Amino acid sequence: MCNLGEQGWKLGRIIATNYREDHWGQGEFAPYQVALEENYSLIYVPLDDDRYCREALKEDLRIIGRKDALAEDVVEMDNGQKSVNLNDQLNCQSGDLVDYHNHRNGRCQCCNDCPKSWTYAELYSEHYRCATRNNLNVSRYEINLGSFRPGDSVDLIADDVIAKAGGFLQAPTLARLPPGLTFRDNGSLNGTISYDPHREEQYDVNFVAVSTNKWQETDIGIIRYEITLKIEQNICPPEFDFETFKKVQQNARKRAKALVNSLSQTWMSWEHGQLDNRETCKQMCEDLAQLRQLLENHPRLDNGKWWGNLGGYHMNVHKLLENALFECELYLGYALTFGDDEVRFYAEQNLQGCYNKRLLEAARFMWTDGIEAMLREEWSYAIEVFRLAAEKKSGWGWAVNYGDIWLSEAVATIIMTVQNNHGHSDSEWLVKVGELILKCVERSEQSGVFDSDGHPWANEILTALDNYQQIKSDKDSLDKWLVALKGRTVYWCSQVLAGMAPFPPRARKRLNSVEELVTRIPGHIAT
Repeated sequence: MCNLGEQGWKLGRIIATNYREDHWGQGEFAPYQVALEENYSLIYVPLDDDRYCREALKEDLRIIGRKDALAEDVVEMDNGQKSVNLNDQLNCQSGDLVDYHNHRNGRCQCCNDCPKSWTYAELYSEHYRCATRNNLNVSRYEINLGSFRPGDSVDLIADDVIAKAGGFLQAPTLARLPPGLTFRDNGSLNGTISYDPHREEQYDVNFVAVSTNKWQETDIGIIRYEITLKIEQNICPPEFDFETFKKVQQNARKRAKALVNSLSQTWMSWEHGQLDNRETCKQMCEDLAQLRQLLENHPRLDNGKWWGNLGGYHMNVHKLLENALFECELYLGYALTFGDDEVRFYAEQNLQGCYNKRLLEAARFMWTDGIEAMLREEWSYAIEVFRLAAEKKSGWGWAVNYGDIWLSEAVATIIMTVQNNHGHSDSEWLVKVGELILKCVERSEQSGVFDSDGHPWANEILTALDNYQQIKSDKDSLDKWLVALKGRTVYWCSQVLAGMAPFPPRARKRLNSVEELVTRIPGHIAT
């Protein structure tokens, strides 16, 4: 994959290494020459740097080779004999109640526990692929309706399989439909096609909707329902004022560009140390709110491009600990529904980071869940939660940067083992605890945040272990040691939950409810 600037990333193949041209100076060469697969043009890469070209990932090949993550896989084809073993953690026991932060429990590959609650990103993004990650079958149905003109009527009644499944308004790509058509939850599509000023005289429609109602039935699973049609003679009628429409779009585009430029400038000011975190978030959130309002008024502006920007810049404030990952996923996922290749590629680049942020968020909230379990003295449960949390992103979490998850597991292991074994047979668990603490110490030292004394909780535990070695054979002394360690553990766990340094601050309250933001996403877009 090579970065061609405004043209985006393109797939190619290396055809020569140590490439040079005759007019170059002596000793000058490029690391390699690439033939682009799209148009067979040749480029050379000035530096062997991932910012210029990098090895294509499976996700890159899928983005190029299919329309969405539920379409037939072009990378790992199967022969249809694959057995389906559902992830047994999937469940929809909450009924119609949707918890959009459900991924923070770390289950189901950090997808929502209930497929009926899956969002655009969870269903369509190549970096989420929640159906595949949770071993759900995907049944695909395609209908080609043929060619139509504005003024023609469409009256599609879905077949029994589609109609009985229902639920197709979970995440339909409504932005792709011609104005005048209405898609319903039972899979029917009807109405009279209107002129679309956003599109060319001829255009193709590849509409996709998904039902997850049958996710538990292994022979059906997720239903991907695609309706294709071709629109011809999409010509502006005399009664439509195209010049006014064009001017309105130009003004909206100008405003969108100004807001995105302001967002970029604010972020650059933060990078240069000219703004602190809070002021940066304040300024960016104000611009993001204005951009969202603009797009709600002009939802089809530039075929979803600005929705992608809206989601992408929410990633920046999330990096500064604004509780905004939901906005990132909502708007980037919505950008996928427009069907524009460039918009999709931009959105997917950002959604790769979003999914990684999901893993980090899950690690953090699983860690705090384990901390609460320690306060209840549920040591075994806490140890397992910490272990799973650390596996999410190699001990990292959202703002958990000093190895605290490993340290917490070590403390819970010490207390549970000493309490159960009274100091007997300590060689095995001491080795394990030592490894966990060492990883914490190394990461905290690498951070450069702590002085020569290092991480305070880790130091305290190391001292406690030294004392343990001296008194472990004396039951009375060991009992007092354990009581003291538990007392200090309560203190440190309270510090974690209160968001006191050196632990991450408590998650900020959301600026908007997720339910409100979902309802503000445009429904059937007609203008």
